[in-house]
Amino acid sequence: MTQIELRGIEKFFGAVQVIHNLNLAIADNEFIVLLGQSGCGKTTTLRAIAGLETIDQGDILIDGKAVQHLRAADRDIAMVFQSFSLYPHMTVFENIAFPLRATRMGSGEVDKSVREVARVLRITDLLGKKPSALSGGDMQRVAIGRALVRRPKAMLMDEPIGALDAKLREEMRAEIKRLHVKQGSTTIYVTHDQIEAMSLADRIVIMHEGFIQQVGTPDEVYSHPANLFVAQFVGSPVMNVADAAVAGKASFASVIVGDATTGFEFPSALLSKLNGHAGGQLALGIRPEGVLIRRDAADGFMAVETQIVEPLGSFDIVDLKVGSKMLRARTKSGFVSGPGEKVFARIDPTQAHFFDKASGKSLEVRL
Repeated sequence: MTQIELRGIEKFFGAVQVIHNLNLAIADNEFIVLLGQSGCGKTTTLRAIAGLETIDQGDILIDGKAVQHLRAADRDIAMVFQSFSLYPHMTVFENIAFPLRATRMGSGEVDKSVREVARVLRITDLLGKKPSALSGGDMQRVAIGRALVRRPKAMLMDEPIGALDAKLREEMRAEIKRLHVKQGSTTIYVTHDQIEAMSLADRIVIMHEGFIQQVGTPDEVYSHPANLFVAQFVGSPVMNVADAAVAGKASFASVIVGDATTGFEFPSALLSKLNGHAGGQLALGIRPEGVLIRRDAADGFMAVETQIVEPLGSFDIVDLKVGSKMLRARTKSGFVSGPGEKVFARIDPTQAHFFDKASGKSLEVRL
């Protein structure tokens, strides 16, 4: 069993603090993804766990033992980088075997271990080739095999498929997931790509400017974002966010987006759930699939005009003009033929999110 815990981690580069009081517990066999923009501290956190960076404050525990004072070589952790870092003069077999031979393991055990890892990674037929004869995806498999072969306590991956083209990235995502399920190793994976994070992670740790913004399953961070940053960082296309005000009507609550003169109808219970946030410090968040449109008028639907239409194969993204604000809606392919069409829209109250504009925090309103 391999459990990793970070307690009160802080890290400075000169006068700049890049990690702020980071606390995180990672369970045995869990696949954790650190997700965030470039410069948010995710790679520095990963390197601190590996022992490649020192920390200025806090504790790093592996299986309950503090390791922040240990050398990287003494932590029994393997790391896979974005660059393949293979020895060009060695065959695939020799590259994978290198860490085992460094520990003076017998040749019979080395051969058995290398072939077992190659079978798992499905690169047995490549063992006699040199890196120059391999594709990018195969070279990354070899790099992963070299890390796996000595059976480390944990696998740390720093954007391992970021340098591959789109098709190879998709294939390697599936391979990494399959490998994790088969091997069951504790894995920490760094990426700025939210599609990678959503498809791979048991839990996602979203970071911004050195702070953890939210920790949760892919469904939790997508469906229940903790703040405006998470809401607009996770999901593609991004969530619509607009200033909003809420007014009570006879039988419903009216949610007015931006400077629109007409509001969207919501259940009247919304006013009490907002707990005094109905005024100018309110932001509405709604994902494109939560903006519902139809061609004919109906109760609760507002007349709007279409703007840009983005065909994306199985569905379209349509910009709708609400006052001076644009709301993006997801529709079936070809539902709107082009800009300038009059359609009718409403917001699904069950998919709406409300945020405090001042703090950015979700008000956790559920309808």
